[in-house]
Amino acid sequence: MNKWRPWVNMITVPIIALGAVATFSKPSKANSVEVSCQANASTPKVIVTLSKEGTAKDYPILNFLPEYFSPQDVVQSCQKAAKGLQAIYDAGSSMYLTSDKLNEQSVVCVVERRGIGCNHYSAQILFNFQPTDNPSQALYEMLGSDFKQAQRPDARTVSRTYTDTRPAILRFWPF
Repeated sequence: MNKWRPWVNMITVPIIALGAVATFSKPSKANSVEVSCQANASTPKVIVTLSKEGTAKDYPILNFLPEYFSPQDVVQSCQKAAKGLQAIYDAGSSMYLTSDKLNEQSVVCVVERRGIGCNHYSAQILFNFQPTDNPSQALYEMLGSDFKQAQRPDARTVSRTYTDTRPAILRFWPF
């Protein structure tokens, strides 16, 4: 029986130590993503608040510029976009914002991958512009700096802007 004692000690001591660490360690706070429409300023904004280990940081996704919305529609469009984006974050999806023309209407939607438009069966329309607005240009101008691509869309080479729904600084942060 004495020949088993070293093996028993090698197994039980680490198990007891791990149990003590688990018992006395402080639980980590969950990571969370909250999307809201902040309409208390002259330009309503969709803000994503990322919380990690008790620290929160706000990232403006979309600025609802007055040249693209009527005063009656701007807050409602902001709130609808925030609600749609929150559902995407809640589902843990990685999606892209893009713009398109559907039925003579300029729209912004979320799609699951680059290369598809707002008419795809999986696309979710967030809001629309006036029919005369260039949707790619309007989306680019509305994007917050952490979501904006380095270069403006060029009508000669790119038909759509695709923007990841995660801030550029946190593309590899799992949420």
